[in-house]
Amino acid sequence: MRKFLTLSLLIFTSCFFVIPNSNATQTVKISEPTHRLFDGVFFNDELAQKLTPTGSLGQVVYLNTFGVNNWLVDPATIDEIIAMSNGYGIADGSAPSGQELAKSWLTQFVKVTKNKKVTPITYGNPSSFWANEIMPDQIEYLNGRSKIRLETLLNRSVQEVGSNEAVKQKFNKVSLSVLKYGQRQIDLLSTVLEKTQLEENQLRLSQLLNPNLEEQLFLDLLKDYDKSISVMRNKLNIKNTKFTVTSSKEELPITVGNDFDQVVKLKLSSRAMNGKVSVAQIKDIELAAKSKNQVLLPIEVFAAGDSRLLVQLTNLENKPVGYPVYINLKLSVISPVTTWITTAAAVLLIIAALVQSVRRVRRRS
Repeated sequence: MRKFLTLSLLIFTSCFFVIPNSNATQTVKISEPTHRLFDGVFFNDELAQKLTPTGSLGQVVYLNTFGVNNWLVDPATIDEIIAMSNGYGIADGSAPSGQELAKSWLTQFVKVTKNKKVTPITYGNPSSFWANEIMPDQIEYLNGRSKIRLETLLNRSVQEVGSNEAVKQKFNKVSLSVLKYGQRQIDLLSTVLEKTQLEENQLRLSQLLNPNLEEQLFLDLLKDYDKSISVMRNKLNIKNTKFTVTSSKEELPITVGNDFDQVVKLKLSSRAMNGKVSVAQIKDIELAAKSKNQVLLPIEVFAAGDSRLLVQLTNLENKPVGYPVYINLKLSVISPVTTWITTAAAVLLIIAALVQSVRRVRRRS
């Protein structure tokens, strides 16, 4: 009987496997590469099939679990099953079939893991090599979130995070650049925001580092993720506009927005693109959550014509957040400084002309 149970549990798939140990106990690992786009829509219904009693994930919880004493669980997989149990959509518009399957699977999972050791793994089961290469400062946070999410589902404490994914997949230069760019933007925004505001982007990046993702699927999901980073970055924004300036000194009303659910404190950095105008810097802008506000940007005009300002939101350490914006200016005023310079030049020309005339008269004499 014991041999039968052992053979039943030694099922190797891409989503789970059994790890024997010296104490003859059995460890099951549950981890499935993501089946969703960033917005939560499932790109296919394969996960539903895997949750059936004969599917790869279903066999883990429905068949011969008596010898399993330790469950290694990826909270990202559990999150997707929970999302499926709450009702979900598929990208191609086909009818989903997994809601009841997901509910039954979750019920069975909670049942068979009762009084057993449950050990979370890093969210999304990322390659430990790439996690340390791309997001070393976020691993502790991700592990903490993994533990909390499993404890919430099971309504009890679980072990500390263990069993990192050792496989190192290959990324081309473009893919690696996008992954690092995404983390860099998260790091910059985290200087003005709480981590919870950026959590979904951080968790998604961790899922993309799962070495079990098929190459083409990874590339498709990477494009989707790159778009989500642009959306995240643009939540702190400056309205692109143009002004006609009719006086030598003005304060331009610049509209800035905050689409995050948190108050942020920022600066506004600006630079004139030519010498026709000078611009001041604005410090200590405070934007309420989900709000837009106008700040007055002082400028001084030196010459008529067209000019542009490059305007950028920064954190309090002057590091850029959000996207820079060009503001176009039509300058239809001549400043007093320009008038003085022009007048002085005219006087000099008149004096020079008089001197020349005197010289000519004296020569004739």
